[in-house]
Amino acid sequence: MSKVAFTIVAKNYIGLAQILESSLKAQNPDTDFFIIVADDFSDNFDLEKLPSNILFARNELNISSKQWIDMSFKYDLTEFCTSIKPASFSYFIEKTKYDKIIYLDPDIFIYNSLNSIYDMLDVHSIVLTPHITVIQDTFQGDRSESGLLSTGVFNLGFCAIKRSIASKKMISWWHTRLLDKCYIDSHDSFFTDQKWMDFLPCFFNSTELHISRHLGMNIAPWNFFERKVFMSDEGLMVCNRETDSEESIHPVIFVHYSGYNYVELKKGNVVQNNISGIKDYEDIKLLTNIYAKAIYENRDVFDSYIKEKYSFGVFENDEAIKGFHRRIYRSLTNKGQLFEYPFSIAQGSLYQKLKEKGMMKSSIINIDKVNKDNLNGVGRKLRMFNTGTRLLYRLIGLEKYLLLIRLMRPFSRFESQIHLITTDFDEENINY
Repeated sequence: MSKVAFTIVAKNYIGLAQILESSLKAQNPDTDFFIIVADDFSDNFDLEKLPSNILFARNELNISSKQWIDMSFKYDLTEFCTSIKPASFSYFIEKTKYDKIIYLDPDIFIYNSLNSIYDMLDVHSIVLTPHITVIQDTFQGDRSESGLLSTGVFNLGFCAIKRSIASKKMISWWHTRLLDKCYIDSHDSFFTDQKWMDFLPCFFNSTELHISRHLGMNIAPWNFFERKVFMSDEGLMVCNRETDSEESIHPVIFVHYSGYNYVELKKGNVVQNNISGIKDYEDIKLLTNIYAKAIYENRDVFDSYIKEKYSFGVFENDEAIKGFHRRIYRSLTNKGQLFEYPFSIAQGSLYQKLKEKGMMKSSIINIDKVNKDNLNGVGRKLRMFNTGTRLLYRLIGLEKYLLLIRLMRPFSRFESQIHLITTDFDEENINY
C-alpha cells in the first residue's frame, strides 16, 4: 500500500474526522487513513476504545518535550494543530513506507476518487490548490481580496506530497518556521502554516511543484462565487459559474466545509462563522445538505467527541488560557524570560505574574472572539473615543498626534503589554 491520507484534530473533532474517513473510504477503499490527535485525553478516558488509526502526535512526532510544551502554550488550538503539520508529514516519510501522502482538514468531505491527485504525484513532488482560480476586474468573491491576501495564495486544508528530495526540503523548511512562526498575526504577516506556502513557487520548478486549478478540488466558501455545482448522471459536478461551459466541467472530488457551525449543521441550520454575509447560492445548498445529512447520520460518533475540552486551553487549575496570555508569554520568552512549564500555577509562574496584575479575572465577554462587527455599542464607544482623540489633537498638535497614532499601532498588540507585567522592557516593548 503506497497511498495514505491523514488529518490533524483536537480530540473534540475526532468524530468529524471519522466522517471524513467514511467519505474517503467509500470512494477510495485502497487508501489508508489516519487521524493525528494534537491533544491529550484525561486519565479516566478509556483509550482502548479508540480505533487503531488514531495516532497521538505527542507520542509519534519528532517534536521534543520542551518544544511541545512551548508550542502548545504559545499557540491557540488552530495555530497549534497547524504547526505540527510538517512534522506529521515527516512521520509518514520517516516511519512508514507510504510513497504518496495527502493531508486533509477534518471538515472536508470526499465525493470522488482521489486517484487524480495521486496521478499528479506520479509527475510532481508537491501539489497545492489556490484559494481562487478565476480572474475578475471587479472582484465578486464573498471573502474580500484583502482577506485572501492576508491568509495567503494557497489553502492548506489540502496538501499532497510524494517521497522525494524536493518534498523533504520543503517539509524541513516549513517545520523550522512553524516552531515559532505559526501565529494568526496580520502585523507579522503570518497566517498559521498557510501563508508560508506563498514562497513555494519561488523555490520549486513546475515539475517539483504543481498548482492544481481543478475546480473539483477544495471547493469552499471562499470560492463558491466562482464554482457552480450540480448533479448529473455521472454524479456531483462543478463548473465555472461565469462561463458555464462544457470545458470547465469537472467531477467534485472534495469540498472543504470551512467555518461552519457543525453542531448547528447537524440540526439542519446552516451557520457560516468565517465569512459574514456570504451569498445564499442555491446550488451550494446541495453541498450543505449532503454534509448536514452525513453529520446527522453519524451523530453518535460526532456527539461522543464534540464536547471534549481542549487539553491545552487551561492552566493546571483549569482556569482558561486566553489569547492575551499566550501573546504575553510569546513576548516575554522572546525577551529571554524562561518558563519551564507555562501551564504551571506555582509560585513565580507566569500564571502568578498574570494573577498579580489582575489578568486572570473571568469575564462574560470572550475577548478572543470580539471584533468591531460583534461588539455591543461599538458606535457609541467609537464616538466617545473620537471625542477624546479630538481633544488630544488640539492639545499636542498635528505632528505629535501623527507620531502618537503611528506608535499606537505596534503598541496596541497584546505582545506589547508586557510593560504591565514588568518594567524591564519599558523602552523596547513595541519591539518584542
